[in-house]
Amino acid sequence: MIDGVRDERTSISNSAPFPDLSSIESIELLKGPASVLYGHSSVGGILNVVRKNPTSKTTVNALLSYGSWDNKRAMMDFGGKFFGPFNYRAVINWSDNEGYRYTNDKRFSGYFALSAQLDKKQQLDIRGGFNRDWYGTEIGLPSLMTNNVYNKDGSLYLSKGEMLPNLDRRARYNSESDFMINNGSNVSVKYSNKISEALKIENRLAYNYDNIDYFSTEQLSYLESGENKPLYNHYYNRKSKDNKRDSTVYICLDTVKLNSPLRFAYTVNVINNELEFSGKKDFGGFKYNYIAGYNVVAMFRDRYRGYKLGSDVVGPGLYSHVPVMNPHSMGYMDTHFSDAIVNRTFTHSVYLQNLLEFSPKLKAMVSGRYDYFEYWNAAAGIEDGKRKYINRKEFDKVHNSALTYRLGLVYLPLESLSVYGSLANYFAPYRDFYSETTIYYNADGNRFYPNPGEEIFKPQTGYQGEIGVRYSLNTLLQATGSAYYIRKNNEKKTLATIVESGVSKSAVGQIGSSESKGFELELTLTPTDNIFFSMGYGYTDATIRKFSVGSLKDDGIIVEETQEGMRLAGIPKNTFFAAGNYTVSKGLLKNLGFTATVSYTDNVYRTIDKGVIYPAYWLTDLGASYKLNNGIQLRVNVNNVFDKEYYNQSLGAQMVPSTPRNFLFTLAYSM
Repeated sequence: MIDGVRDERTSISNSAPFPDLSSIESIELLKGPASVLYGHSSVGGILNVVRKNPTSKTTVNALLSYGSWDNKRAMMDFGGKFFGPFNYRAVINWSDNEGYRYTNDKRFSGYFALSAQLDKKQQLDIRGGFNRDWYGTEIGLPSLMTNNVYNKDGSLYLSKGEMLPNLDRRARYNSESDFMINNGSNVSVKYSNKISEALKIENRLAYNYDNIDYFSTEQLSYLESGENKPLYNHYYNRKSKDNKRDSTVYICLDTVKLNSPLRFAYTVNVINNELEFSGKKDFGGFKYNYIAGYNVVAMFRDRYRGYKLGSDVVGPGLYSHVPVMNPHSMGYMDTHFSDAIVNRTFTHSVYLQNLLEFSPKLKAMVSGRYDYFEYWNAAAGIEDGKRKYINRKEFDKVHNSALTYRLGLVYLPLESLSVYGSLANYFAPYRDFYSETTIYYNADGNRFYPNPGEEIFKPQTGYQGEIGVRYSLNTLLQATGSAYYIRKNNEKKTLATIVESGVSKSAVGQIGSSESKGFELELTLTPTDNIFFSMGYGYTDATIRKFSVGSLKDDGIIVEETQEGMRLAGIPKNTFFAAGNYTVSKGLLKNLGFTATVSYTDNVYRTIDKGVIYPAYWLTDLGASYKLNNGIQLRVNVNNVFDKEYYNQSLGAQMVPSTPRNFLFTLAYSM
């Protein structure tokens, strides 16, 4: 969410960047079941990005930063009285960063907000922002070995999953033509009228525009000479299609070929309006805190594709060969679009929540929501390879709806101690339409044949339960602990690629369910005004609960039934952090501050078959600052102090190296 308004883009795509924090006041992680108030596809928690509020006090903040690998940034932040009852806040931000991986990212963004207390009851808040970004795409290093690789004499050279030794971690294998451009803008208006304690009316209207333009090489492949042709100095053994014999494939580890460049672009326009009624009322000896609302979202998404290599993507760089050591571009690529997909999403929701106070020590919450979801999809042609669609076909439409609930209970045996529990369900609709190149499997693992234009898969559903305790001792100590369980049903998985009647098809099935259970502990200490310390530990056991085989084997899809109980990809089992800061409050070194953070992330499977594993790692960051009496502050940060080499992202098995030890120097001014 942004300023409490759901960001609908994140429900359909992960290409919704928000990397600039210059306009951000805080980022709130609202843990627990959240779908009742915030809509479909919300389970586990919600991330709410809160932008800076206008202020009546004259505010001036400025910042200049310079860091490792030519990392440059400048920011200005103003606020104060604007005119009449209106206060304002304005932020402008610029950054240019060569980066450890030579991505040369650039960003220019701005933010402006107005707010006014129109009278004792009415408030108006208007906000808007824009960004103009350019990013270098990242394809990582040449792939990990997919098989054991041998020398010509038969001795083992590299084991499956190992990386070619002596690779330069800064080496960049992207084409000179790769890029991603993101231009966006947004505006929101919030009006509230507190008629009485029993009734407050609030309306939030938001518009968001997002424009992504992307082209990047996606795959680096070592050259191969084919079966039993000893052209290169290394080889691996590959099973034949009938799985009865091994064939020898010779591989060149000196050169990679740039395969499968991906070209797409899309524009997104989202309108979100939420009308909410809230209030407090005493009745029958109890206190009621209630919220009721209606939310409507309309998202218009037009996607353009240039997937046909050789016609959509042309040039000397296509399929070019690049040396593994000291890589450099072998030529540009030119791109065009050949088709478009036009999407429309509409959601109507009503919700009701009541927090009932039986006494100062016992409170209960009951809430419910009804969502109606509709998704339209149509293919279209392209005019002259440009980003303009023509000859749009009739929309295929699917719709579904769901009732979700949330129940909660809070008990406060002491003023400083609270115990709570909650239970909620959720649903997440799919956006699938019939395709002749897809084979479909139902929840039992059996093949079925959907009708064109109709819903393919039922929505993903599930529920979450949580219990926890919180203790606070004045401002000195705060401690929390919680345990949770999450169930997800009707999960959709891509199972395999099958050649049927000479046509390559994707096998997709709604054959699984998963569960996640764990606990979290967090402790915060503030013994004095100038000392702060916090630490936390989290344990997560996320596994496949059910995996239906059905007729998969009969159709030639190899499925290991042992997948039940296997750990899910993308989730570390153990995480830990400790953070603290200290500021000298007296003497010659007054206003000299120090910060330190230490974190641990357990190993992570990129895929459940453990084909790629990101190893566990510790990180330590340190910082120091000194504040002068004239409002100027000097800061230095050292990140990854112990120069840890680790990986936490990849493109397939192409690992993206982490950033080593780096420095950031900042000159800041605040008034």
